[in-house]
Amino acid sequence: MSCDCNCHHEEPKFKSLIFNAGNMNDANTTGSDTEQLGGSGIFILGWLMPQGDTDEYTLTFSVPKDAEKGCRNARVFVHLISDNSSTPIGNRFSIRFSSLFTRANGVIDIADLNTVNRTNIPVQNSPGNQQYNHYVLEFRLEDIIRQEDFALLSIARIPATNDFEGPVAITSVEFRYLSC
Repeated sequence: MSCDCNCHHEEPKFKSLIFNAGNMNDANTTGSDTEQLGGSGIFILGWLMPQGDTDEYTLTFSVPKDAEKGCRNARVFVHLISDNSSTPIGNRFSIRFSSLFTRANGVIDIADLNTVNRTNIPVQNSPGNQQYNHYVLEFRLEDIIRQEDFALLSIARIPATNDFEGPVAITSVEFRYLSC
């Protein structure tokens, strides 16, 4: 694998930017939700996406200066949890993931939005007192990513076959890119 930036013949390495739910926004509400893990007093920050939710949960950032020039190997990992505490009806959920990258000093064009649907993700039953299950969805980006690009990532819940009636929450997003 070659590296187009001036990295003095070093092998490219993956680096990550990790964002929690507090870094994301939803135009319809003022802040993310907190979910308590059982009776522990420990809370997780997340954006709740109940069944039928059509909101887009958006994250924006600048691509780091150490990103490989013209990278096409970036990935996004979306971390979600499902609340299984009340044994809701339905055993699947679906997510839409969208990405948009725009060059520094460029025009943000919605026509450049890339969208992938991940459908019918099975919801696992929680064993014993466990009330939440953790899911990691990986998305390979088709976008050409450049240093200092404006980046927009958006996540939404979409209807699924035998749709899970309980809430699904976004807890964090990892943007993994090649660096040298």
